[in-house]
Amino acid sequence: MFKRVFIIIVVSSLLVGCWDERLYKNLSVVSLVGIEGQIGEMKAYYAYPTSPDDPTQYVVIESAGLSPRDLRNNADLKVEQSLDLSELSTILISAETAKNPIYNFLDIYYRNPQNPITSKIALTEGSVKQYIDIKQKLPSDVGEYYQRFIESFERNTIFPKVTLKRTASLLFDKGKDLVLPYIKRDEEKGTPIAAGLSLFNDQVFTGTILDVKESLLLVLLSSGKATNAKISYLWENGDKKSPVSIDVIKVKRKWEIEEKGSTATIHLNYKLNVNIEEFPHDRLYEDKTRKELQGFLTKKVQEDVEKLLVKLQEAPSDALGIGRKIRAFHPKVWDEKWGEKFATLTLKPKITVSITRTGILE
Repeated sequence: MFKRVFIIIVVSSLLVGCWDERLYKNLSVVSLVGIEGQIGEMKAYYAYPTSPDDPTQYVVIESAGLSPRDLRNNADLKVEQSLDLSELSTILISAETAKNPIYNFLDIYYRNPQNPITSKIALTEGSVKQYIDIKQKLPSDVGEYYQRFIESFERNTIFPKVTLKRTASLLFDKGKDLVLPYIKRDEEKGTPIAAGLSLFNDQVFTGTILDVKESLLLVLLSSGKATNAKISYLWENGDKKSPVSIDVIKVKRKWEIEEKGSTATIHLNYKLNVNIEEFPHDRLYEDKTRKELQGFLTKKVQEDVEKLLVKLQEAPSDALGIGRKIRAFHPKVWDEKWGEKFATLTLKPKITVSITRTGILE
């Protein structure tokens, strides 16, 4: 009995208190951070709720400084409680700022173990301040609002799933370049609009932006995964015009690399299984109509993919990750300056669209 009492006392003494205890009443919990400017002359915006009962009410602290760490220190001088980033949901970075090595602005978020690495990141057109000062009443906390906004486009296969952790791995990946969501602003309502994806070369934003359809195709081609991936075209058959909308169900990918000395031809073969979601012309039960529509869709997607690949090479940005396979299996083709080498490769896509579902009516 005495032994049991002794053990309980010892265990209890070990559990009392915590050396790194942080009380929320002493903290301003930031959910959204905005960054703009350049190293040496930067601005940051920290948004946090002013009321625990109503998180939609928030205040924005603006800070100026030489570096991200300096910004944070100066921001702490303006609040009655210390800023806490342990629940940071989203980081917004000005597109102009990202034209410099982006890791310079993210380094402090990796070094502090209390910062979450699941935060979302996006680039903004223009100053990030206007994206934080939203005039309309939000349905949730401002940081959570942007997080859910980005996640909704991830579910629609327009944005890839990129977090702070994923960003770091791609920034130091020699064989694949980073892409980040690109957001514009509705001038009338002040709310964000998904404008596509921003292409990076190494750690620098190239200035090239993929539109929404190009972004969807890039996610499909690079990941091979489709979730609510919808594409629309206008089908012309003689004098008749019919809209046709498809939902990509599955993507099968096969890459073949034809090595030619220090260069190569990359054969990018894809088969897309699709569901017809809109086709007023109907009559898909007829083999002729189905084959004609499959041929039309194959041609249109092929053309769009070819334009996308040209855009990637002109950037240049290897967002598909072709460099990973080249580096692993074709060392003669690999070059440490991969962006420059990627731009010179011959990319030959071959797309096949197969209609596997047509809905209730055929």
